[in-house]
Amino acid sequence: GCRPLWLRELIAESIVGVMPEYLIHQAWGDAKSFEDFRLPELEALADMHGIGPASEPPLYDIKDFDPLSPFLKVNLPNEEVAKNIAERSMMMKNIVEFWGEAKTAGELQAVVKAYIERNESTVRQYMTTGTFAFKLYGFGKTYQYKDQMKVLKPFFELGFKNKVKLKNPDHQFWIFFDHGHHAGGGDNGPPKKVYFGRFIADGMRHVCNTFSLKTRPFIGPTSTVAELAFVMANQGQVKMGSWVLDPFVGTASLLVASSYFGAMCVGMDRDYCLLHSKIHKKHAEKKDLFTNFRHYGLAKPEIVCGDNAYPPWHAREVYDAIICDPPYGVRAGARKSGSRNRLKGKKVNPVLTEHDNAHIPSSVPYPVEDVMADLHDVAAKYLVVGGRLVYLLPTVGEFDPKSLPQHECLELVAHSKQRLTAGFYRRCITIKKIKAWKEGMACRRRDKTSEPAPCWEDVKSKLPRKKDATDVKEKALEGEEERPPEQRNPLMVDNDDHRNEGKEQAPPKKRKVSNENMK
Repeated sequence: GCRPLWLRELIAESIVGVMPEYLIHQAWGDAKSFEDFRLPELEALADMHGIGPASEPPLYDIKDFDPLSPFLKVNLPNEEVAKNIAERSMMMKNIVEFWGEAKTAGELQAVVKAYIERNESTVRQYMTTGTFAFKLYGFGKTYQYKDQMKVLKPFFELGFKNKVKLKNPDHQFWIFFDHGHHAGGGDNGPPKKVYFGRFIADGMRHVCNTFSLKTRPFIGPTSTVAELAFVMANQGQVKMGSWVLDPFVGTASLLVASSYFGAMCVGMDRDYCLLHSKIHKKHAEKKDLFTNFRHYGLAKPEIVCGDNAYPPWHAREVYDAIICDPPYGVRAGARKSGSRNRLKGKKVNPVLTEHDNAHIPSSVPYPVEDVMADLHDVAAKYLVVGGRLVYLLPTVGEFDPKSLPQHECLELVAHSKQRLTAGFYRRCITIKKIKAWKEGMACRRRDKTSEPAPCWEDVKSKLPRKKDATDVKEKALEGEEERPPEQRNPLMVDNDDHRNEGKEQAPPKKRKVSNENMK
């Protein structure tokens, strides 16, 4: 019969080819998770497969991107590339071959029917061979079993001849309802869009449980959660055979992710006791950062006891990626090797040769601006051209990318943010080396007499103290309608210790109680 005008127009849009071939279902959570990391990770993985910013057609249309939706249509050359990108992505739940979209399930059924008619030679095999199953997912609304069956029933009439198998079918077909995100919850009304697609591959979010800090043998207070570590490895474009450096290695949580992808890892830290496992009690089981690599069956990294302020490397461009979490002074104070006596103008006694091996150098404070400038200098000097520097940076207030250290060899690629508390963010900075380093090149340093300090300088002093936060909370509980101006704090935290937010914590230790104390 004659199709209605609205359906002819909807089908016409599909025929002209403005709709991309694939639909990705991205991870989406609360405000403290990593939604802002979705596009930078996707772009980095696509670039690894030759799909860059200048590609035609573009990877995605920015007009289609909704920061409050987990769905995004993308252009990819073929199913193999789509599968490879998905299986490397931490921020992607799955990817499907895009068959159509509409405003309602009824309209979607008609659009998918037209898609099948136009592409019968390629899609009929998925509808006649093996087994199949329909899957339904609602974003912003939960669909009960009865509601799901009501939606799915018309799609069985599209000509599927193969047998239904709900568990491990040969072919999966997904229907996604996007009702939008509403902070208040509840029924969000009719869907904004409904999508249909053939399942291609899942993302790699399953490794979050495998590499969780909760089950990792050796961790520290600044160990990076698995999800973020893998995202940073992806943005660093780490692959089999890559050389990766972490100049602030700590417990090597970032190198675990890079090693998983087959990289040859090198770590450096100035904490002699941590690297040599001298932080345990005498009778405790000895563990060190290598314990984690043995636990996961990964290649162990090469570890150097050194200081990034005075890098020990030969001046060669060797590393494909530098991935790190610098000591910016919020939880781990930044220090570098140096003489405290020299700072005070006193005489410095040299270390005798026979004491070299056992000598642990003294340290002095390491300003955050110097930490960042030295890190960029190291990246410019030791990265290969095209290599990437990926690091975490805390900020308070407005962030201007131009406030980052500037180097003529380096170019900012992306910056993502994770909100830890109101006004306090942890950002992931991705930088690419665009030309070879030459002697004399260095980061431009800020003129502290005439230029304002960046928002990432001395973050710790800008955070509320625990006592201040507690006082304000107590007064709010007393029923004050409006806080005094001097007590208004845009950085008010929601728990007692903001510093541990965004990090998985080790389970509490059990206290041993003697029989005498029980009497």
